[in-house]
Amino acid sequence: MLVVLIWALPWATGASWAQIFGTLAGAPVWAVPAVTLLGAAALVLETVTVRTAVTGSRYSSALLGHTASAGLGLALPGGSVLGLGLMGWILRRAGLTIPVILTGIIAASLVEMVTTSILVPLLGLGAYAVSSTLGITGLSLPGALWAALIAVLGAMVALALLVVVLRRGSLAGILGRLDGLVPAHVAAGILTQRNALVEMLRQRPLMLLLPTLAARALQWTALLLAIHAVGADVPLLLTVAVFALGRVISLVPITPGGAGIAETVGAAALVALGVGAADAAAAMLLMLVTTLVVPLVAGAVSTAIAFTLPAVPRRGA
Repeated sequence: MLVVLIWALPWATGASWAQIFGTLAGAPVWAVPAVTLLGAAALVLETVTVRTAVTGSRYSSALLGHTASAGLGLALPGGSVLGLGLMGWILRRAGLTIPVILTGIIAASLVEMVTTSILVPLLGLGAYAVSSTLGITGLSLPGALWAALIAVLGAMVALALLVVVLRRGSLAGILGRLDGLVPAHVAAGILTQRNALVEMLRQRPLMLLLPTLAARALQWTALLLAIHAVGADVPLLLTVAVFALGRVISLVPITPGGAGIAETVGAAALVALGVGAADAAAAMLLMLVTTLVVPLVAGAVSTAIAFTLPAVPRRGA
């Protein structure tokens, strides 16, 4: 990830690292603390979604689980899957049952998919279209537009397939065909948790979705502050498009969480909008504090704390 960033950022913007660091050195003193606080606040809001999804969880255990999972997802290749396992382990040690944990993780993952793969790209495409209509765009992003459209369509197809699978009749039919591979009591448990998941999604859609959407809004605010901190001027609608582009690129598993690649593409987009090369690169490095440094540090701290806390007596099997 760091190797990609060290090589790609100067290549994409045309600025040397000496110029980039010079711009960062001239940034206002509030810049780094501001983007740090926004990154921490985004994690706090995402935890609200996790706590809502994991019925009966305490905010403290949900915060430990989510931040540890997010940090591991950005630290290692394949870390997203390992991170979900780590979250499950932390929540299990907090006394929650495995079915409740699995249902909650699935619900929180669905919210993340809808937010990052559908809503944010759609907002970015909409902002780009409106800016073009108003004649304020100087940015040509044909490849990025196709990437966003493919990401949205892919997520919608996956979501549609999941809706079909989650239909009780469809899921019961699949489990029936696996008769002999899936014991009857396990199949019954799967159907029970399916009912719990569907009921949760029906009863708490806004409680699940709004905190994660608010977290993305804070990350976009970090981009605005980063651009302002380096003295650049970018139309507001186009900052939405640049932010959405970065989130779409982060879905491509070139590096863990798309870290480094997303910032490089974002910096190139800012240069295309007329921002100076060093300013664009410095702005995205400030943004990197929000989206990478804070989650990594918080994840490391949470993981260390989780391994030192005693396990809570379990509430059930």
